[in-house]
Amino acid sequence: ISAFMQKIETDLPRYKPMFVEAARRNALDWRLLAALSYQESYWDPTAVSPTGVRGIMMLTEATAEHLGISDRLDAYQSIFGGAAYLRALRERIPERIPEPDRTWMALASYNVGFSHVEDARIITQARGGSPDKWNDLQNNLPLLTKAIWYVKAKHGYARGYEPVQFVNRIRSYYDVLKKVDDESRARNNNDALRLRAPAL
Repeated sequence: ISAFMQKIETDLPRYKPMFVEAARRNALDWRLLAALSYQESYWDPTAVSPTGVRGIMMLTEATAEHLGISDRLDAYQSIFGGAAYLRALRERIPERIPEPDRTWMALASYNVGFSHVEDARIITQARGGSPDKWNDLQNNLPLLTKAIWYVKAKHGYARGYEPVQFVNRIRSYYDVLKKVDDESRARNNNDALRLRAPAL
């Protein structure tokens, strides 16, 4: 968290306008989008993983092509592409699922794929849990690593523990960003109240 706080001071100001605008266009909270990006790349637009995902939002080549992104290492393209992708995933989550569970499931899908999340929802229901509650789903996603479950799943094996860690970390970063943003707004409001109109 201390490293994250430092990056909020040093790196976030450079990308915040992009997060704000991309979030606005996609009906998202910019702080959630920024938290997702930090989890993916630590706000490094040149990040590259061994699996081939790239950029500040760590998009796959196939996802970037689908979104019309020509350069995944361009921060602007990556942020706007990542926001559009998250919005699309959220729209695929059944409408009956309330917030914030819907968003947590969309984030899990961003990490492991929508199909694997659907498999985990089926497993959750089969084990007596609610497929519409993130707290139940996160207990069952890791079962996609166990043969007894993934051989019966439509989309097979997945490292189901990873999206659980992924979502929980994003939620922590999101909470910090909300707190920092709220404190900043309060300071700005107090500064505005201290202003006095010039004497006429």
